[in-house]
Amino acid sequence: MPKQNNNNSLARQWELLRLIPTRKPGITSAELTRQIADKGYVVTKRTVERDLRDLSTLFPLMANEDSAPFRWYWLKDISSEFGGIEVSDAVSLTLAEDVLKSILPVSMLETLKPKFELARKKLATLEDLPISKWSSKVAFISDSLAYQPITTRTDILENIQSALVDGFQIEIKYDPVNKPTTKYILNPLGFVQRGVRSYLVATKTGESTPILFAIQRFRSVEILDSTIKKPKDFTLKKYIQSGAMDFGNGGMIKLKAIVSDTLATYLNEAAISPDQKISYKNNAWQLTATVRYSWQLWFWILSQGSDITVVQPKSLRNEIVESLKASLKNYE
Repeated sequence: MPKQNNNNSLARQWELLRLIPTRKPGITSAELTRQIADKGYVVTKRTVERDLRDLSTLFPLMANEDSAPFRWYWLKDISSEFGGIEVSDAVSLTLAEDVLKSILPVSMLETLKPKFELARKKLATLEDLPISKWSSKVAFISDSLAYQPITTRTDILENIQSALVDGFQIEIKYDPVNKPTTKYILNPLGFVQRGVRSYLVATKTGESTPILFAIQRFRSVEILDSTIKKPKDFTLKKYIQSGAMDFGNGGMIKLKAIVSDTLATYLNEAAISPDQKISYKNNAWQLTATVRYSWQLWFWILSQGSDITVVQPKSLRNEIVESLKASLKNYE
């Protein structure tokens, strides 16, 4: 086992102080050794006993010597709760930081910044601890094209998030696709991060149908004094489950298609629906699955190229054929 540095020893002793109970009967050094090992500190029982003796000269710790083995505890009315952060929490925070930055209100991120910094410092000082290197050994990579991050003005994002938290309407200037900048008064209902793009789910004033607004197309946001008018029974979870984030009409279809050997293998590993079935008939792999008709489905089918041939529904097959013909015409 590699020699542990002073920072590692201090961190281990700090964890020991947190593990010691505040009252009798206390905890044995053997139990502490097992619990400290669960946190990634691999030490012997003798090392833990030495730590306890050293700590008892600085902190009000007592060993119940009435029976063997001795049990350690804090003196009455002394709290064993210390500031700081555990190693497992530090690893989790460093892994989650990038995701949290994109979805949490700026005000909440400000309160978390010290914790992020503390997590990084703790892991940096515990280089001898194997678990401290976990965040450098794992990664999340999207299986889509590697889009570059989209920049959003901080003041716009802050106002949107504040209005969502406090439940106020907003007046915005917005750039719809292929249309001039337009003013809207919105009822903010939810914030969704979809890949590198951020969306506000909101209703226009006087309307009840939720609409997606791309955050990068906001030109200005003013928080109004009027509270939002929320559609009856609306929840962000239900909205997402409706398929709205796939940019479709929400209807379900029974997809039947012929797929290649390669695509059949991929789909057997990661199905596109709970009822997906793949069978080998007529010298070809046959796919059947109940999926939502949407832009996302279109994008997926077209991205598979010659690895998939849509059979049913006929309307979808015809639409794909027309799209492929138009694409081919662009190359002629």
